[in-house]
Amino acid sequence: MLNFKPASPLLLLLTLSACGTKEGGFSSLERRSYEADAPIFAPTESAAALSVLPGEFAAKSDALQARHRTAHGAYQGALAAVQAIASQAAGSSPGSEAWVNAHLMLSRLDKTRADSVAAVRDFDGLIADAGARDAGIAVLLTEVQRPVIEDVARQNAEIARLSNVIGE
Repeated sequence: MLNFKPASPLLLLLTLSACGTKEGGFSSLERRSYEADAPIFAPTESAAALSVLPGEFAAKSDALQARHRTAHGAYQGALAAVQAIASQAAGSSPGSEAWVNAHLMLSRLDKTRADSVAAVRDFDGLIADAGARDAGIAVLLTEVQRPVIEDVARQNAEIARLSNVIGE
């Protein structure tokens, strides 16, 4: 039988006092901006007035979009062949030549889109930097990033579908 000692009343008091704030209230239980899918910043009046990215951000955004277009083009170019190989490997036993070849081709397809995935990550960093300066710039960058995110999401879905066709 386990023998537990009750916690010291002083320890309980100290623990509970850590939950409060200096003003005597308690922390809000509402979701914080980073816990939701919503942007961390709120659009301001300057966000509505801004319609073109400033030079520094435009150049970085253009470079990220170019990286994505190149990677997405490579992905699109390789996709049909991988789909055909995956269809041929459907139902094959794990470890068979067809199964291994299909997984190898799927892995190569995934690698062709690495710059698209990296562009999404780099856009996130650029948006965070922009948000620290001006929420309007961050809003515009988020709009520019949206098609890249949508392409990557479609790529993810197709790779998952092909993996299911091939079988694990």
